[in-house]
Amino acid sequence: MKGSITKFFGQAMTGQGMKNLYQEIIKEADKVYFLKGIFGFNVSNLLKEIGYHYVNKGHDIEFFYDPLFENTIQAVFIKDIHTLFLKSSTPSIEPTHLGTRDQIISFYECLDEASLKKHGQRIKELSEEINKWHNKCFASLQSAIEIHDEWEEQTQSHMDWKGLEQHRDELFDQIFDGMLLNKKGVLTHRLFGTLTPNGARDYLQNITRNLERRYFIKGLPGTGKSSMLKKLTQDALKRGFDVQKVWCGLDSKSIDMVILPELKLCIFDSTAPHEYFPEDGRAGDQIVDIVKHCKLIEEAEEKIQEISKEYRNAIQHATNYAKLYAEAEKEMREIIDLSTNLSKWKTQSAHLF
Repeated sequence: MKGSITKFFGQAMTGQGMKNLYQEIIKEADKVYFLKGIFGFNVSNLLKEIGYHYVNKGHDIEFFYDPLFENTIQAVFIKDIHTLFLKSSTPSIEPTHLGTRDQIISFYECLDEASLKKHGQRIKELSEEINKWHNKCFASLQSAIEIHDEWEEQTQSHMDWKGLEQHRDELFDQIFDGMLLNKKGVLTHRLFGTLTPNGARDYLQNITRNLERRYFIKGLPGTGKSSMLKKLTQDALKRGFDVQKVWCGLDSKSIDMVILPELKLCIFDSTAPHEYFPEDGRAGDQIVDIVKHCKLIEEAEEKIQEISKEYRNAIQHATNYAKLYAEAEKEMREIIDLSTNLSKWKTQSAHLF
């Protein structure tokens, strides 16, 4: 019997820069293979092979995807044996438990120096392009966050916070039904969505496919959705439940979803850009409407219309720059693949099987 595949993003393009949670995921692992090198797309294909190798042996796995390129994988986690295979080309992601948990597999020697010299001038030009479009993309995202903050100021000044608090407490009573577990809850972290060169994307349907209850939070920006999820996380951990905290793909300080595996339940921010509604045939789907706690006056609604237009424009600029960033990055990775000695590559990657 084959195992299952759950999909997450490995990184998110946020208003505070590129965010990843690999340091947190590494903590879950008993064994980590750090794949070190200058990589093109070959490493994604290798990680897919590793993932399907374990799936075909009956293991459940998680794939972590690159926000720049559809179906391009940065890491694979084999859940039941707690083994992580990770493309480790980011300075902040380094092994800390060498000799025990961590093992380095180096692919640097797989690069052909003659081929790299042949493409040297183009590599230099592409590096400059990548840096330019990267900076413009994230400057636009930072601007979008600042505009979003103005949006939140408008809604927050018209919130019935006591009404929201009562609504939240009633919801939590419904979720937990007085249950306490005789153990310590474990907290893990994931990313389910991000901006991409093709707009906002997420893996919500894949992540929640086997959950029995799904709560769809409907609320305006700044009206307490993320704070509610953070409070739920705290309460669940105090009650001994394991919690998966799923972070926002635009604001790195905010969370969009909480999963309680032992209750087969999730609750998430179901507003744009990841707006979903209950599905026919899924009895456990339920809307949590907190819009009713925000009573906007006409002046505020008009101001919000202006702000939301500015926000959409900033996101569109970021998306356009992300496309240019990805185009330059794609050509760079293709050059790296062309400059890779496949015989040496196969020898090095054989260690991973």
